[in-house]
Amino acid sequence: MLGLRVVLRNCRAAQKGCIRKISALYITGDKANENYATLHPYLDFAGTFDERASLEQSIASRGLDISLDSVLRKYQKYQTHHEQLQRVVGEREVVTQNLKDLTRKGGSEQQIEELKERGKTLRNELKVLKQALYPIEDEFIHDFLHLPNRLHPQCPTEDQEERLLYRHGMPGGTGDVPSHLQRQDLIHFVDNNRYYMMGQAAHFDVNAMQSLARYFVTQGDFVQTANPDFVRCVLLEANATPLGDYHMVKEEQLQNKINTAYLTGGAAFESYLGAMTKLCVYPSVLPLRYVCCGRSYNRADAQQYGPTPSLYTATQTNAVQSFVATQTADQANAQLEHTLSLSIDFYKALDVPFRIVYAPAAALTPSESLRAVIEVYAPSLKRYVCVGRISNYGDFVSKRILFSTRREKQYEFLHLVGGPVLYTTRLIAALLEHNKRLEDCKLLGASRKPTMEQDVQQFKDLFK
Repeated sequence: MLGLRVVLRNCRAAQKGCIRKISALYITGDKANENYATLHPYLDFAGTFDERASLEQSIASRGLDISLDSVLRKYQKYQTHHEQLQRVVGEREVVTQNLKDLTRKGGSEQQIEELKERGKTLRNELKVLKQALYPIEDEFIHDFLHLPNRLHPQCPTEDQEERLLYRHGMPGGTGDVPSHLQRQDLIHFVDNNRYYMMGQAAHFDVNAMQSLARYFVTQGDFVQTANPDFVRCVLLEANATPLGDYHMVKEEQLQNKINTAYLTGGAAFESYLGAMTKLCVYPSVLPLRYVCCGRSYNRADAQQYGPTPSLYTATQTNAVQSFVATQTADQANAQLEHTLSLSIDFYKALDVPFRIVYAPAAALTPSESLRAVIEVYAPSLKRYVCVGRISNYGDFVSKRILFSTRREKQYEFLHLVGGPVLYTTRLIAALLEHNKRLEDCKLLGASRKPTMEQDVQQFKDLFK
């Protein structure tokens, strides 16, 4: 229980510490000279503020330091100035049209000059109103973009403890168990950023990842993809990802100074968002189901299992990432269960104690409405560790990246489900501590049992 509270406090601190005073996701006109707007999100003010009670519950349950009353006051001020600006714009359009009509019909010079003078006055007035609106707009939109997603009905909120969904096997024994780092024939660990797999550990590291992805493709009707390792800041902000979760890349020639790049790895949820940005798909292709093998460089997950460095705290790992897009919330719930079912099959075949829990609201990122965590028991830590997770985002992220479908001449934003269903590094650590022989572990989806020599030859063939 104490460990959980520490983790939740760290999660809150990380989310608070990564709030920037300038956004790459929304750029006001006065900043457009220095930076260009990569993306203009759909800002659903009415949909966000209509259900105030659920929004306040989400803020309180997550432990966020956000005053909804303050945001609403800024919204009213923004609305007042924006409506005033629109009235001037409308009046200016009327004057412009009247001037065109008089010129075409041969009106008097006095009437034409009066309209021209009125147009100049409105132009200057419009310029002053825009300059006055920029700081008001910037302050309000900045706060609005940090409002969290609404919580899913199944997300634990009251007792702030995880809720057990599924369990396989029970941890055995209460004595001390040697750490996996003692297996120096398989693991050479330097620090959280540097470690080396050797022998069967290296073989299992790759084979487990490929097998699970293949199982999702053959049994779950997923399509395997390859994703970029780098993601721009605008997509991290769209997903409300704390910027401290990933390493920022220092670029020598950066065109947009606020839209920097981050090293996420191809097996990250954010790495899918670039391909989905401003994308409109036919309803007939839904649901979209994608799976990807690659690296993951998420630093936030590793902080939960310190302070002693080990494979449980390593900041990089091979991983399998899932991504699903559906048309409705009910379909998203069904796809989350479908993804969990495939994952359960894979971990049951390994015959290791594991469980699936719903994470409490305080552990979620602002974009998540629900998170199911796959945890394997780590004997040396005497606790469960996360080896995968699947989240329900609703249409929160889709509105920000403009990922939609069109039905009956109306655009609808898609509901997203996804997450890393496997972190190989932590799984290997747990298996070794359970005295499992990696070469004997059953991997669902493995079409063959290759030898080390065959894997090395296959790797060499890629670079011929």
